[in-house]
Formats: sequence, C-alpha cells, structure tokens
Amino acid sequence: MPRIRIAAVIGTAAMAAAALTGCSSSGSSADAGHATITFMLPTSWANVPGFEDNVHAWEKQTGNTVKLTPVPDANYDSLVQARLAARSGVDIFAGQDTVKDKAALMQPAAGPWIERLSPDVRKAITGPDGTIWGTPSADGLNATGVIYNKDVFTKAGITTAPTTLAEFEADLEKVKATGTTPLYFSGKDGWTLLQHRSAATANFEGADPQLAAKLDANQTKWADIPGFTPEYQALADWVGRGLTNGDALTATYDSATAALANGKAGAIINGTWALGAVAKVNPSAHLGFFLLPSANGTSTLGLQKPNLLKVAKFSKAAQPAQDFLNFMIDKPQAQKFMDANPGVSAFTDVKAANPSDGVADLQKLVDRGGSVVPFDQQSVIPQPQDDIIAAYQQLIGKQTDAAKFADQVQKAWQSAGAKAGASGF
Repeated sequence: MPRIRIAAVIGTAAMAAAALTGCSSSGSSADAGHATITFMLPTSWANVPGFEDNVHAWEKQTGNTVKLTPVPDANYDSLVQARLAARSGVDIFAGQDTVKDKAALMQPAAGPWIERLSPDVRKAITGPDGTIWGTPSADGLNATGVIYNKDVFTKAGITTAPTTLAEFEADLEKVKATGTTPLYFSGKDGWTLLQHRSAATANFEGADPQLAAKLDANQTKWADIPGFTPEYQALADWVGRGLTNGDALTATYDSATAALANGKAGAIINGTWALGAVAKVNPSAHLGFFLLPSANGTSTLGLQKPNLLKVAKFSKAAQPAQDFLNFMIDKPQAQKFMDANPGVSAFTDVKAANPSDGVADLQKLVDRGGSVVPFDQQSVIPQPQDDIIAAYQQLIGKQTDAAKFADQVQKAWQSAGAKAGASGF
C-alpha cells in the first residue's frame, strides 16, 4: 500500500460536522457475540490485491463485520482528523504518527506479531517508554536509493553496484558513452527530487545517529554535516557534465519511469515503490536497487516505517478491532498478501515468493541490518519541502551551485524551525 502522510493537527469543528454528515453517532458497535468495526482507509489501499480477501476471511472466522470506508487520498487527512475530533465514526485509522498526545487519540497496540518484527523495524516503531502506537500493515517496506536498469548497465560494462560517488560518476560516464541518458531527473514533479534528499540524509544519519536531534535543536548547520558538500557537489557535477537528462526541470515522474522501463535511461533516484510503476510500463524490465553512494564509500539504508494502523481511543469495539489487525498480519494472511504484492515484509517469517531483482536487492539490505529511520520521520520540525524543492530545481537547472544550495536549505530550515516554535531557533 502507498504510504499516506498524515498531519498531526486535529481538524476544526466545522470540518468534523461536514465529515460526519450522515454518519451514526458511534460508527461502531460491539454487541454480544457480534462487532461492527469501521475501518477508514485511503482509497488507494482498498483495491490492493489480497487485502479484501483477508478481511472477508476474518469476518467469516469471527462472525464480525468490518465496514471498510475508503476516502480519497487527498482528503484522507482532514476527514480522519474530523472524526477523531468528533470522537465518532471510526474505529481503525492510519496516520497521526507525530501527534504529541497519542494516548488521547489511540490505543496502544499489542500482539504476538511484535516478536516477529525485524529488529530494525521493531526499534523504529517502539516509543521511548516501550509503547507501540499502531499495528503494522502487511504491505512491503520502502527505502530510497538508486533504481537502475540492469540491461543498460550491463551494456555499459557495469557489473557491480558503485559504493562511492567517484565510482558512481564513472559508471554514469560509461552509460553516457552508449548513447543512453545515465541518470534521469523529473523536476516538474518536485517531490521526486526530495527522494535524493532522503537517500543522502540516510547516509548522514548513519554517520551521526543524533543528527535529527541536532538539526531540530539548531545545534548544527546543514552545510556543516560531514558528507553534505561532497554529495551536492557531485549532483551539480552530474548535471554539468551532461550525465542527466536535458529536460530535468520539465520532465515528470511518469516520463522518468517510462524512460527507465524502456532502456532510455540508466537510473533514477526514488523510492522502491517506483519499482512497481516501472514494471507496469514494461514487465520485462530488469531492475536493480542500490543505496546512493557516499564520498567515503559508507552508505546507510533509510528504511521507512511500515504504515501503522491505530484503534481509536473512543472505539466501542476496541478489542475486536485489535484482534482484526492482529489477524491481518498473522503469518498466513501476511504471506498471502506478500505473495500478491511482492515486497519486503516487516516480519522475519514472511518473504516474497518470487521477488523481482529490485525487491531482492532491498531484502538483502534489510537482512543486513543497520538501517535508520528516514530523516523526515525522525524530525519534529515540519519539513520545508516547497523551499527545498525550489532549491533542488535551481541546482539541477544550473541556476545555482552547491554552496548556494546549502545556503538556501539552511534559510528554509531556520524559517521552518522558527515557525514551529522549536527551541533554539
């Protein structure tokens, strides 16, 4: 399932009234011997293969009912917030991961699945007091890095993944020599540029586990992070040496995935969710995945937390709701879901039966351990994404250099910290 980013602020009373029009006062029930559970989910999740089959299996086994309530992804955040504010109309929801008073909105999650989680995932979702606020979904984990066309790389004589920025640049030159665009950027869809940021910051976090805390407290500057300047100077160099597509500022995500799928590009920098998008264009494409190299050759996997499903604090069917979530990720159901949607599971006893090469590459990295939670899932400051995207667009558009890029990012960070009222800004 795609990851949904949910804001932390509860919606207004007006939003609540609009969202709850036509809803019952409770939205759930737990009568003797039968429970009806309202599961509010993004529309993009509703039709994922295998999902509803597992829902119906639980209903048949227990005699309970799960009322699936799909909401358009763009409206999901505000409608969930409205129902939480009204304390009505939802039993299970996603998001609210960064809200400060979680206990006011949701129940702590528990189940036998905790022992089955991979160590890095368990650590990532467990709070300082040992509480886990939400049950992981069965969908695959994602990470950002370099997704590449193996046939293009092989044609260029590249047989091993690069580990340093110098090696990566040399490989891009080899691809260029074959007449193929080495690295494809889709700057019109600015969010794609942030995937380079996610991959780069994972390397920075790997070198300094306290980096997010330091930046959140304004105790260091972005340009002072070891590795920052080499990473962004390399990006500027790739553009300057013609190792990226000439229309990097106007190209779209769809054009990037199509170019990679059809061998018109050697690589893109994006999340592993893009593997599926590329495969839809060309199911025969041979894709691989490796971490964005660093200057010193030490790269770190930034592994996103799984989607966490919450049971509402006010739910009248809290126990059946948690039982349902536990059932959905019990090994038989989780394996069935993974077979239908090959990926990397959060659970050590569930593996994709026939993973693509790209998924297999990610699985090896996860099994190796030592991953970090991506920066924007650690930082408590709302990320100034629009300003950072603008800085990226100027960099790949040759309108600025790495030093000025660092200044722009720092100014955006200072502004975001001040607006958030963060200590130290």
